[in-house]
Amino acid sequence: MIQNSTFTFLEKLRKNNNSEWFKANDEDYREARADVISFVSQIIQGLSIIDTSIQSQYLEPHKCIKRINRDIRFSLNKTPYKTHFFVLFNPGGYKSEAASYYLHIEPHNSFVGGGVYMPPTAELNKFRKEIEYNLAEWEEIINKSSFLKMYPKGVEASSLLKTSPRGFDKDSQAIEYLRMKGYHTIRNLTNKEMTSPDAVSTVLNAFKEVHPMVRFLNAII
Repeated sequence: MIQNSTFTFLEKLRKNNNSEWFKANDEDYREARADVISFVSQIIQGLSIIDTSIQSQYLEPHKCIKRINRDIRFSLNKTPYKTHFFVLFNPGGYKSEAASYYLHIEPHNSFVGGGVYMPPTAELNKFRKEIEYNLAEWEEIINKSSFLKMYPKGVEASSLLKTSPRGFDKDSQAIEYLRMKGYHTIRNLTNKEMTSPDAVSTVLNAFKEVHPMVRFLNAII
């Protein structure tokens, strides 16, 4: 489980998002990060049983956690730090474009899910072709009652094309999925769920439900 102190640190960071405050509270940050690393370590162990591709990557917890520093070079928002911890569990390795599992840890805004959010066009078209070619299998996975219970919004996309993507038939039976610019799921988690002794099981149950979708998408990787 995530400690309440980790959420407390992130809440304070949101109100004091500057380098001076961060440096003065470096010890609290290190404790919060250590807490997340410990949690992530347990998740990797459980996820490796669900998805053997994760097991074969020998993922290290600290490398799965994205840097807390923001890239502000091209952003109007110049606050230097993220106010959350984002964790990516990639079956293809740290830098792979494969569909992944992810966990977002933030006060009152935590969530868990899997898939691909905004893949490069070349990779996205591979996913599209896989869906079009095996449409019946895809729909069986994403329309399964337990999947929709876990992820009430089903499969989501970062955005949609107004028409069919180049190289695909506008009359394809899979057109509603071909127009998507990604395929991902989100299940929101409360602070209470994240700080519960059952937090690891809660996250792993969500990963177990999205695993068939991740495996389907990665059949082409």
